Amino acid sequence: MNIGRLDKRITHQKRVDTVDAWNHSVVTYANQLTLWASVNFKAGKESQSAEQRVNIDRVFFTIRPHNDMAVTDRISYAGAFYDIHAIETIGRGSGLRLITTRRDNDE
Repeated sequence: MNIGRLDKRITHQKRVDTVDAWNHSVVTYANQLTLWASVNFKAGKESQSAEQRVNIDRVFFTIRPHNDMAVTDRISYAGAFYDIHAIETIGRGSGLRLITTRRDNDE
């Protein structure tokens, strides 16, 4: 892994399950770490879901090794949120590749 290509700042957000005043479960995210990463935009697609047009972008983030990363977490980058779907180890543990998607509803 070429560390010089880790030139973008991303924020790792940890999923936090809480309960509101009416005893309903609420999912929130708390900022965990700010990391250097390389960002690689892959394929994007557009689909119709529940009478709404939905854009889905697939993005790979490459970061240095980090033990506290889970697929229930998400990444904040450039004002958008990316859901983590898979975490791949690069080589012999020299880095991690986060496979994420960003959903964007037009309406």
